[in-house]
Amino acid sequence: MKPPKHLRVKFATDYHDRSSFASKARLLQSIWRTEKGYELEEKEKGKRKEVYGNYLRLDFAKESGANFLTPEIFELVKHEIANKHHDRKVIQEPRIWNNLLSSQPLAFNLFGELKLDLALATLVFRDLYPERQIDSVTAIEFELSPGRGNFKYTGDGSAFDVFVVYENTLNQQCFFGIEVKYAEDLSDAPAKHKEVYATIAEKSGVFEMKNLPRLKEKPLQQIWRDHLLALSLFITNNDYAIGDFIYLYPSGNLNCEVGVEAYKTTLNEVGETYFKPLIMEKIVETIKSHCSDKWIVDFEDRYLYFGKIENVS
Repeated sequence: MKPPKHLRVKFATDYHDRSSFASKARLLQSIWRTEKGYELEEKEKGKRKEVYGNYLRLDFAKESGANFLTPEIFELVKHEIANKHHDRKVIQEPRIWNNLLSSQPLAFNLFGELKLDLALATLVFRDLYPERQIDSVTAIEFELSPGRGNFKYTGDGSAFDVFVVYENTLNQQCFFGIEVKYAEDLSDAPAKHKEVYATIAEKSGVFEMKNLPRLKEKPLQQIWRDHLLALSLFITNNDYAIGDFIYLYPSGNLNCEVGVEAYKTTLNEVGETYFKPLIMEKIVETIKSHCSDKWIVDFEDRYLYFGKIENVS
């Protein structure tokens, strides 16, 4: 159920959202902005102004880095944007700066401090995935694609929102490719199918190939393409010894949950699938078990504390 209309009007988030979770998440971001005392975005629409509660005023956002939880994350984002053309990274401006709801700044807010503290990242991923026998996390990258349009991989523009490289106890280089979702609902139209998708899928042995028609359509294709990208890095190529695709989303996003459960039914019932859906609350709790820094408490408050909506009037 969507939040009450009077709250959506009060916090300037009375939009047409595709899901009730998206409406709640948009409102939560506007409440957070109001608590911080940040001005919202205003746009001229003819003779009137329209206000957008989950957007910061752009000039302020770019100068202050208010969309990011720590100065260090802000500096990291500036560095990534300055080098994005060299690295062929798709970092969306201006939304990275001023859209509070966007999952791209969320990814930096959740993983930025882990990139800057790989010892902490090691502890977190060891706890989350003990079966991978992680010795040490060696790097964390954002918006990484091994080769956009390169048919050595998936031949498209797919990229991981976050890419975690680690060495296991056998001194093998391994990875987690992570797709980060927040308010998205998996309703985007599927991309044009490429035959390389089926080639990777069959060689991997991960899928029931009779499910190929389902995998070509929404809501499954978006998950499938990222999963295939992960598989292409160590099954159809030998870039890494092993890799997993993590689909990360908050527990309240039922559209993502339904998509994940449907996707699981396309996988083989025996053997490794290298598909590891992860609830956002779980990784937050894992980080908190190893870290008492303010940023992770602030992350939870900003993105996951929906009880806050019940406390405003």
